[in-house]
Amino acid sequence: NPSTTIDYELSKPGSVSLIVYDMAGSVIRILINEYQDVDYHNVIWNGLNDSGQTVSSGRYILKMSAPEFSDTITMTLLK
Repeated sequence: NPSTTIDYELSKPGSVSLIVYDMAGSVIRILINEYQDVDYHNVIWNGLNDSGQTVSSGRYILKMSAPEFSDTITMTLLK
């Protein structure tokens, strides 16, 4: 099964969100949306949407928001 592990480190505690979008900007999967403490963290995206259905191969956007940090990257899912 295609999956990817997303590793990240928080330098300040606070509300963290990691959300996967399709290229049209629709939410595919909310991976994290919670308060987290300072530490190393990781989350696995297994290619499923929020309904538990497998998404198709293609490009997806991952947006991370954390205290004093926001970034967006593009990921390619291959099956």
